[in-house]
Amino acid sequence: MASTRIDRRERMALQTRTDILQTARRLFAERGYAATSVNDIAEEASVALQTIYKRLGSKRGIVMALLEVIDEEAGVREAAATIAAARTPKDVLRTQNRLTRDLQERCGDIVGALIAAAASEPEVAQVVAEGLRRHRRGARFTIERIAELGGLRPDLPLDHAIALLSAATAHDAWYELVHANNLSWDEAEQTVNDALKRAILRPN
Repeated sequence: MASTRIDRRERMALQTRTDILQTARRLFAERGYAATSVNDIAEEASVALQTIYKRLGSKRGIVMALLEVIDEEAGVREAAATIAAARTPKDVLRTQNRLTRDLQERCGDIVGALIAAAASEPEVAQVVAEGLRRHRRGARFTIERIAELGGLRPDLPLDHAIALLSAATAHDAWYELVHANNLSWDEAEQTVNDALKRAILRPN
């Protein structure tokens, strides 16, 4: 019976943490990081201020935890597993581009808000730097898998391929395609995938 009560408390605590993060995600995207206080998040999430400090420690703790929310919403773990199991370079590249499309389509609002805040908020700049580190690590993982499968252009150095993929799948690149030039998400995904196939993959 005691174990049941503990499990219930743990589930409730986890749900409370999720509610706080989802509220923070929405408010940061709508209002901006600087204009959103911890009090605002507590009020919108219907929790006590001390609950936020207990669950996440600080406003910086909230932002750092949002990296995991973004990864989860975009399906980063599932995409990495698919890339690792892929049998052709084209499948690897296609999976990477779908991941980027999903991340930007589902989470581009909060990613953009955090990048904008990073210019004046050192604690956000640290989180954005961590996000960029993960992004570049993902590009390396993808290119190294393509190379393992023998699919990398012979005239393209590995590090150049990684840099190219990282640039083409960055937030600014997708913002330019979809929001500045009004491509649909499907069109943007296809355009990026076709361009990267020509630039990175060994010709058939």
